[in-house]
Amino acid sequence: MARPTQYDLETLRKLVNSGKSKAEIMNEMEIKNHPTFNNLMLKLMDTDKKYYSVKTARRTKSVKAQTVKIGKRMTLTLSAKLLENSGFKPGDSFAVVISKKKITLTIQE
Repeated sequence: MARPTQYDLETLRKLVNSGKSKAEIMNEMEIKNHPTFNNLMLKLMDTDKKYYSVKTARRTKSVKAQTVKIGKRMTLTLSAKLLENSGFKPGDSFAVVISKKKITLTIQE
C-alpha cells in the first residue's frame, strides 16, 4: 500500500484535468521541488490507473556572449561560426556607430 502524503490527490487531479501547467500546479499546491511533484503525479496515475499529461515550460536557449579581439592592424573579425545563424551573407553593408565602450552594427538595406 502506498504511503500517505500531505498533498491532496483530489486537488492535484482537478488541477491536472483543468489543463494547468506543471509550474502553475506546483505554485498553487505549494510544492517546493520537482521530484515531489513527479512522485505525486506517479501516485495519482497509480491510484487512478490512468495516464495524465501535464504541460511543462519549454526551455529557451540562452545566448552566450562571444568574445572577439581587435587585431594588430586595428581590425575586428567576426568568425563564420559566430555569424552562422545570423542570416548575414557576404557583401552585406552595415552602418557603424561607436560610442563609449560600445560598437553597434546595423544592416543597411
